[in-house]
This record gives sequence, structure tokens and C-alpha cells, in this order.
Amino acid sequence: MLYESLYKRVKEWIPEKSKVLDLGTGDGTFLKELIVEKNVIGEGVEINPEYVSLCIQKGLVVHQGDIMDGLDQYDDLSFDFILLLGTIQELKDPNKILDEVFRVGKNLIIAYSNFAHWFIRYQLMFLGRTPITPSMPLPWYKTPNIHSFSIKDFHDFCQERKFKIIKEAFFDKHGEVRWFPNLFAEQAIALIVKN
Repeated sequence: MLYESLYKRVKEWIPEKSKVLDLGTGDGTFLKELIVEKNVIGEGVEINPEYVSLCIQKGLVVHQGDIMDGLDQYDDLSFDFILLLGTIQELKDPNKILDEVFRVGKNLIIAYSNFAHWFIRYQLMFLGRTPITPSMPLPWYKTPNIHSFSIKDFHDFCQERKFKIIKEAFFDKHGEVRWFPNLFAEQAIALIVKN
């Protein structure tokens, strides 16, 4: 579950009339907002058939399938922006997905949970428990997260993969976090390009 302030920032980063592909688009609510408010040309990829049905009811162009299968059908650099919001920690092979993302798109906006947030550290260190937070409310046996990484880990990943971070913002339930985000931010977004 991503915070509303994070979605607001994503909207600010996408110029009017851009061509956008939303990977893991869910029920299509955010993609519909982008189309209505920013006049983007938008498409989605979603694996859950119930969500796909909801997207179609909203009049959206959506392809049912997992993210990897959904990208096979697109030509090189078909989109100005690819959105990967809150799903990278659920992907078995993020490297493979990002290779395809930068084949079909010029810019990637990625949102992820920061597993170095102080409350997560507290639960691990002092309670000896797998963390549960307002934005990650499921117990370990129900969570879709298979990768637990921090903002610093993400920076290292981008450096190793030669991805350039153009813009970045950090959030908690109260809004934007400006100081020591690796400790105090629950969620992060980044606009990145491939060097």
C-alpha cells in the first residue's frame, strides 16, 4: 500500500501528453487519474483477472499477464515513462524486468518500501519479529515481498546497473521525509534512466 502523497509526486513528474505504461496497474485507478488529469496516453499490465476486469470497466487499455510477458509485445522505446509502483520487491528477477523496462521505455518511475525504516529495525532488534507496519500490514507468510532492501541498497543497485537517478523523494504516513530518509522514510520513489 503506497501513500497518496507518493502518487501525487508521481503525477508531478509526468509531463502532459506523455505515453505511459503502468506495470502492475491494479484496478487502474491511478492510471485513469493520469489519463484524465495529465492527458497521458496510458496502458496497463496486470496479472489479476479481477483487476483487469475493473480496468476494462474504466475504459482502460490493459493487458492481462505477468510483467515479463506483458512487455514482450512492445517495440523498443514505445513509452516515455514506465511505472513500477510498489512491485519491485515482489519480482523474482528484478534485473531481467529492468532490462526489458529500459528496452520499451525511456524513463522509469519506481516506488518501493524502505526496509531500513526505524520501526522495522526496532521490531527486528528488540522484538525479534518479522516487521508489520501500516504500509506493510501482512504477516511474513502472506506478504508478496520476496526482496527486502533499503534506500541505500537501491542506490547501490542503481550504481551497479549504471542507472542514473534523476529525481528522488521519500515519504511516511505524514507526507514527505527530507532528513535521513534511510532511517525515517517508509517509502521511496525515484525517476531513473539508463546511462
